Amino acid sequence: MWWFLGVLLLGLSPSISGLLEETIISFERVEASVPLHNASIVYDSSDPIGVEIGATSLAEDLEAIVGIRPSVIKVGAGAEESIGCENCHDYAIIAATVESDLITAIVRDTSLDVSGIEGKWESYRTSVVDDPIPGVKRALIIAGSDKRGVVFGIHTLAEQCGQSPFHWWADVPATKHEEIYALDKNTTFGPPSVQYRGLFINDEAPGLTGWWSRIHGVDHQPIDTEFYKHVFDMLLRLKSNFIWPSMWKSFVPRPGNIFFTDDLGNMQLADDYGIVVSTSHHEPMQRATNEWNETIDGPWDWEKNKDNVIAFMEDGVSRAGKNETYFTLGMRGEGDGPIQADDPVAILEDVFKTQRRLLAKYHGNESEAKQVWTIYKEVATYYAAGLVPPDDVTLMFTDDNWGNIQRLPLANETARSGGIGMYYHLEYVGIPKSYKWQNTNNLPKVYKELYQAYERGVDRIWVINIADIKPLEMPFGFIMDLAWNTSSVDFGTIPSYLKAFASREFGSEYAIEISQILMEQSRLIGRRKYESVQSKTYSVSNYHETERVLFEWRALADSVISIADKLPDERKNAYWHHVQYPILSGQAYYAAMLGLGKNQQIGFERRNSANSLADQVREDFDRDFDLAENYDSIANGKWAGILSQAHYDQYSQSFGDDWAEPTRDVITGLWYVQLRQNSSYEFGNLGIFAEGSGSAQAQGRSLPSAWSSAPTTDQFAPTLPIMDPYGKGIWAIDLFHRGDYRIPIEWEVDIPYDWITFAPSSGTLSMNQLEQRVNVSIDWSAVPANTNENIGVRINYDHSPYFDLIHLPIMNRRVPDDFVGFPETGGIISIEAPHYQRKSKGNVTFEHIPFLGTRTDSGSLALRPYKVARVSEDGAKNTWVDYDIYLFNAVAPLTATVYVNGALDTDPTLLMSYSLTLRDNNDSTANFTRLLEDPATPGDTPPHWRETVADHVWMRNMTLGNVGEGRHTLRWQTNSPEVYLEKVVLNTRDGLRSSYLGPPETKLVV
Repeated sequence: MWWFLGVLLLGLSPSISGLLEETIISFERVEASVPLHNASIVYDSSDPIGVEIGATSLAEDLEAIVGIRPSVIKVGAGAEESIGCENCHDYAIIAATVESDLITAIVRDTSLDVSGIEGKWESYRTSVVDDPIPGVKRALIIAGSDKRGVVFGIHTLAEQCGQSPFHWWADVPATKHEEIYALDKNTTFGPPSVQYRGLFINDEAPGLTGWWSRIHGVDHQPIDTEFYKHVFDMLLRLKSNFIWPSMWKSFVPRPGNIFFTDDLGNMQLADDYGIVVSTSHHEPMQRATNEWNETIDGPWDWEKNKDNVIAFMEDGVSRAGKNETYFTLGMRGEGDGPIQADDPVAILEDVFKTQRRLLAKYHGNESEAKQVWTIYKEVATYYAAGLVPPDDVTLMFTDDNWGNIQRLPLANETARSGGIGMYYHLEYVGIPKSYKWQNTNNLPKVYKELYQAYERGVDRIWVINIADIKPLEMPFGFIMDLAWNTSSVDFGTIPSYLKAFASREFGSEYAIEISQILMEQSRLIGRRKYESVQSKTYSVSNYHETERVLFEWRALADSVISIADKLPDERKNAYWHHVQYPILSGQAYYAAMLGLGKNQQIGFERRNSANSLADQVREDFDRDFDLAENYDSIANGKWAGILSQAHYDQYSQSFGDDWAEPTRDVITGLWYVQLRQNSSYEFGNLGIFAEGSGSAQAQGRSLPSAWSSAPTTDQFAPTLPIMDPYGKGIWAIDLFHRGDYRIPIEWEVDIPYDWITFAPSSGTLSMNQLEQRVNVSIDWSAVPANTNENIGVRINYDHSPYFDLIHLPIMNRRVPDDFVGFPETGGIISIEAPHYQRKSKGNVTFEHIPFLGTRTDSGSLALRPYKVARVSEDGAKNTWVDYDIYLFNAVAPLTATVYVNGALDTDPTLLMSYSLTLRDNNDSTANFTRLLEDPATPGDTPPHWRETVADHVWMRNMTLGNVGEGRHTLRWQTNSPEVYLEKVVLNTRDGLRSSYLGPPETKLVV
């Protein structure tokens, strides 16, 4: 995977900047360019105050970049009067709306043309103009179609000059330049793909609220204008405009965060900056839930306390005034739960009517004010049952809290004048398990879900739940860039996006290496949320799965540290925020949690090495907290407490309702063995673990009167998987000491054939070497043809019972010379979906989806083009890919498991289905099966969602019938472009072993 990214990234243009947007500046003088490093900043007095805020911000940015603070000059005059600037430099940056007197005058007196953006939403145009106003010889003009258009243009310029949108949130220093020039070109940006784009600050304790209070030296510091200035600045720099503000309930102190009253300046600040304020899905009519005082106001119940509830809502409408507002309609029950009533649909119909009457009272008519209804959790079942608000209300669909969008609009819904929105989670508190600590969002998966949403008409609002903001800046920025211009990124260019991100945040020297690190991190965290990773999530015994995962994390951490040592000091805090802490703490968590699983396994096997591993787990557990304490110290303690979220816990996935977050980190279940004690005489002190075999665990308990040894038999006999020419090539055996550690054990293997190699073949186990990995390999060119034999290899040692047999099932059969495909090996065939042998042709085909895969290294496979594949279900179903396989023996029956990337049925008229059939001699027909079962209540999640959603993949088992020896063809078909196949696994001779990731891909013969 890493080498492929390197090749891809090396091929990118070095001119990528501003995260894939067109460049408007240069750091060297070029012909007809305008110097900006000594330019004045000019804005119009008649423009909204947000433009002044943006102009002042630009001056601060340029001071940080070039070391000189430019003058900021406000000008104004009547439209028919000349606007001049007596105190300006010869060169200027002029930023104003197209309706301002300033731009009107420049258009009148020069060649500036802004007609292309007039009347458009949040668009801006940059141009270089000679003699734009008296006192200025040349200027870079930033003309905005509206106030945010100007501000976005200002921040685009600042970003390209060297200021990151995360300059405050991630301590990214400005990139220094001595000179900056505006290129002599005209550019147009906007309108955005999604009209309203922003965030939801949620679940903000203990991290955000604790941190904000701690750095102010008080028990509770309100989330005030000092805080929101930084939030709004970040939003505008990311070309965002929308917020659901902080609102979490608290009992210490009561009642929790209230945007509207914690600081009476919050609302005005948002309006000044140009941020549209709405409220979360369960907070109607611009009122925070925490404003409701049950002691005074009575129960939050429409049926029992309607008058007080209405009065409460009306106060919100009145208080909002004429500020830019998106009113949330509807209501949920007490504590963000369902309405407790016999007929919640009837109640919500009455709520809608009442709320719109209130809006009409203050805004002239029912549809004048912007309104949204969020179809979240049980509300989705009400919508499916027929509850629909008026046409001008935005319908806000949602994901399932785990990144799988539940519903997307049909054609009649996209035609609504209110449009369609999306509420999407990057973090969550709730069933089946909360995930708040770290970023665990796979960028290709996020892209898949939101790309599909946009293609289906979700373009009015995107609001992203990002909890404490930190440490989710990067994935949030990715989504906002996508929302601004959905065509700027696709699956294949996510690495180039991350290269641009790394170049902006850390400089260009190591941008490729850092982007590779971030892409690998995205792959690893995409497998599972940290909080859902438990000691036995990954298999210790099968496919070396735990070893492989820990190796991947260790290699990634080593790469992170290598780059950290090379970065200049001023970039190291930013690197800590974006890269170093997230990955090193993730590696520590995996080392502790998976190390615990391995400790439990080898402890059961009575290995002496269990003790040192237990000690290492404790060290990794402490190292995790060391990293958190280091976070508290960086930037002179600026972020003390922000990463205080506890995350070590026990999680029962099968329970499906083990969601509550831990109050404190704890790790349990470490195994220690008595090092001075011998094992029982039957099995002795030398333990043998053969990969794929449970014999070492079985020997952890004994019944000497019934279970034989010297040699062991049945489940106690160490036996490798079926060994054949198409297998992994090297099979592993662990020899381990399980007796008095003070007494060494000498061992040696008697190898019966020259074509079998044990490396090493002899040695000593002692207190200084508790284990020995022995690699077994076969010289297949020397193995007699058609050998099919279970060979017992004798291992001798100097303790009772003195010897055992290690079983090697050797099968030397070959596929025909002309065969291309996947032969069975070790009793299985494992195929990554993009590695097909043939595919159908036509308007719709299966295409490789790079990087999207939780169980593969090669991505996944899906129907494309996306929209075309949805036009005709029959046409989609007739599209196919074939995989050729070869069986060395008849199988009765052949079973298969398909792995499909996590998704839900977003279209009730096109429910996802698939077909996997044997296509021998073209004599089979498709057998389409629903991917998901119907939910118990329409609109709800499907059965078993609670128990399986954390896996991020749907595993579906099927029987393909009795199959003869020889070559066969598997055919894959589906009815929807939202079915992304990752992997197909065949169990040919009971060789399949349980594991989280499934067996690695077996050999493709070409």
